Amino acid sequence: MTEESLQPDTERQPWLTSAVAGLAAGLAMVAYTLAVRVAFGALTITELAADWFTTVIPPELIDYLLETLSYSAKPLMFAGMLVAQVLVGGLLALAFIAIPRTWPTALLPGWTRAPLFALALWIVSMLTLVPLFDGGLFGTSAPGGATGFVLATLGAYLVYGVSLALLLVWIARRARERPTHTTRRLVIRRIATWAIIGVVLGAGAKVFIDRLGSRISTSGAFRSHGALSTVITPNEEFYIVSKNIFDPQVSVEGWTLEVGGLVEQPMSLSYDDLRALPTVEEFVTLECISNEVGGDLIGNAEWKGVALREILETARLRPGVVDISFQASDGYSESIPLDRALNQDVMVAYEMNGEPLSDRHGFPARLIVPGFFGLKSVKWLTQISPVDRDFQGYWQNRGWTDNPIVKTMSRFDVPVNGASATVGTLDVGGVAFAGDRGISAVEFSLDDGVTWNDAEIVEGPLSPYTWVIWTATASVDQPGDIRAVVRATDGDGRVQIHFRQGTLPDGATGHHTIRLNFREA
Repeated sequence: MTEESLQPDTERQPWLTSAVAGLAAGLAMVAYTLAVRVAFGALTITELAADWFTTVIPPELIDYLLETLSYSAKPLMFAGMLVAQVLVGGLLALAFIAIPRTWPTALLPGWTRAPLFALALWIVSMLTLVPLFDGGLFGTSAPGGATGFVLATLGAYLVYGVSLALLLVWIARRARERPTHTTRRLVIRRIATWAIIGVVLGAGAKVFIDRLGSRISTSGAFRSHGALSTVITPNEEFYIVSKNIFDPQVSVEGWTLEVGGLVEQPMSLSYDDLRALPTVEEFVTLECISNEVGGDLIGNAEWKGVALREILETARLRPGVVDISFQASDGYSESIPLDRALNQDVMVAYEMNGEPLSDRHGFPARLIVPGFFGLKSVKWLTQISPVDRDFQGYWQNRGWTDNPIVKTMSRFDVPVNGASATVGTLDVGGVAFAGDRGISAVEFSLDDGVTWNDAEIVEGPLSPYTWVIWTATASVDQPGDIRAVVRATDGDGRVQIHFRQGTLPDGATGHHTIRLNFREA
């Protein structure tokens, strides 16, 4: 590479081709970032930015996007941010070639200027963008630690700078060597070359995307629609929700659960230490606060772990404690009031349905708080800290309630909405749940709530904190369309709220309604 290779010669390097080089360098940066994220788990600036954007976007808009896009919301947001990152790469290339020749950088060898430009951008990002995104100066507050984040981010910027340098050199060289006329042989050779490059890149991208897809956090449940739920949800069918684009994969080696804050005896519990403490086991149903009426973000499992009360009593609380706060390895934070934390039913769990927690369900340890929506049941738990204030966690700072008591809900599993059947006997069934209040009755209607019929609770509850499975058989004598509705009554005698409300800020309400069509036999 000659020194003049990277001179901002607009005749040799038109603005358009330079922007294209910047886009390609931005794409190389994104590919490197994702590869490092998948291979080593290094946090990306894109993920920090995504978290930060959720604090500035109105909660109502976030709720609308979640309801509209459902499980695709996070992947689409992440993809959009990656595209934006590539576009910024194109704009930065234009800024680079616009640097005046009178600047001291003109004295440097041409091939070093773009990497140095990228290094300067990295320093600026570490001092401005990263702190803005709550990562601290040079990533000191980044989840997972600063070292991996800083090194991965530095590598990404250098990949951009080196790629930009190579591409601009190549563009300049091609401009000088471009033939005055194009022959048929040259056209065929170019087509063949790009076809081979496309096949190689496409095959590599397919392998990479498959690997990447297995690591992206997707919210959802995996039950078979049209089938009655089982009273215990299999681990592989239990819903998954987190704030992350990539969920953490925590190694038990080196993991500790730190107990600090307002305690007389701070503790650091290893995985073996935690499992050696007196155990508790309980069936508990968890429901996401984002679960819509009739939604799938709910499941029931048997959890095994240690009562939170046991840990707090061993640590000996100091006077003045108001909340018990929790931190997770992905940067998530939450809290519950002291009186709730001291109930024997709140546990730090390490097993789910007789198996160690999977990565996606919070390995090595997670919190289980019966009666509250799942946002309080912190996964990938790393720290327990009694505090002397009302601690506001991750979702409270984004507009959600700090007192997420489960609403009474009921749902049709069978038949599915829009089903068609012949007149005669109709079997209906589903689940009902009211947190730690229990379910005392379930009713269904086949005339849009004008009249109600009793359903039978056929399975559950397995504990005071689980859902029940309900079924019923009805007779339909006339063909046509009907609206079937279900409602439940909790253990305190309160009938499920009829009024329809969205999930923000404290959970959805309303009766699950399905449309059915009946035809003559």
